[in-house]
Amino acid sequence: MMTDILNILDFMGDAIVHALPFFVISIFLSVLIRALKLEGTIRRVFNNRVGVAIVLATAVGAFSPFCSCTVIPIIAGLLAGGVPLAPIMSFWIASPTMDPEIFALTVGILGWPIAITRLTATLLLSLGAGFMTLALGRIRFVQRAEKARKKTAVSSPAILPHAPTAVHAPAIALSGIPVAAACCDTGSCSIPLPVTAVTPTWQTQLTNSIRNIQWPQFLHEMGQESWQIGRWLLIAFLLEALITLYVPQDMIAGVLGETNVLAIPLATLIGIPLYLTNITALPIISGLLAQGMQPGAAIAFLIAGPVTTIPAMTAVWGIVNRRIFAIYLACGLFGAMILGFIANIFL
Repeated sequence: MMTDILNILDFMGDAIVHALPFFVISIFLSVLIRALKLEGTIRRVFNNRVGVAIVLATAVGAFSPFCSCTVIPIIAGLLAGGVPLAPIMSFWIASPTMDPEIFALTVGILGWPIAITRLTATLLLSLGAGFMTLALGRIRFVQRAEKARKKTAVSSPAILPHAPTAVHAPAIALSGIPVAAACCDTGSCSIPLPVTAVTPTWQTQLTNSIRNIQWPQFLHEMGQESWQIGRWLLIAFLLEALITLYVPQDMIAGVLGETNVLAIPLATLIGIPLYLTNITALPIISGLLAQGMQPGAAIAFLIAGPVTTIPAMTAVWGIVNRRIFAIYLACGLFGAMILGFIANIFL
């Protein structure tokens, strides 16, 4: 019994050490976005061009180094800031599914055809998830009631108590009265001079905002958010340890190796409890492909696994409502199945 506990703790410790740098970076970015009030700018840009935002979010997500758990703080911050859900969903799915390191590992272990197909499938899945979320939002299925907005919202004045304000022109200039008419001595103001408001550039506003950050309060907010999200990640790492140490991999390998019409759905569903990391998944898939596994089933497993694995879903459940969770899960499962069947045609 004690040996099992020590093995679990050892596994969790390794997982925490590996994820900690990315987790801290994502927490920092999440709090910084709110501290600088960048979520308002992001929200306005994304609202004006949601379609472009979905494409951009997919591209950024596919090249970011965050996994399905360490990306959670950034997602929570964007949700809390009211950023549209559609581009968030695209980024959310693309980020853990593909990055340059994952692509390089896939090329090295599974070869170029599978790697390129996986990259293409990831981009299509992320774009599809974003546009489907956008369509559901227009028919009012998606409600803007994310838990993150209530749980992780940071009061900007607490972090930026002296945030810069717009510079207003004097009221006399706004009234249309010439400056000369307002002078005590008309002789000294013979030439009317217009008074205009000066709007600071975005560089000036950003610099002033950074200078006005109260760093002790900033670190306090980081600590609060680390606990709110980190406790879910601890549960996720515990589940990952139990799956890795106690689920019989050989038995599952035999099931996934079966060549039948249900291979793709089975590969997608089995990824929920069994997908762990790319380091462990890629060698398993390599062996299954050598045993005759359908290439489409491999693609379905590799793109659905990072999104729908139990540790990832545990972390997601902690920050969104049930409808958004259902969209996230449906996009990962059904999107992977569809793309798996399509991949079989070309591989």
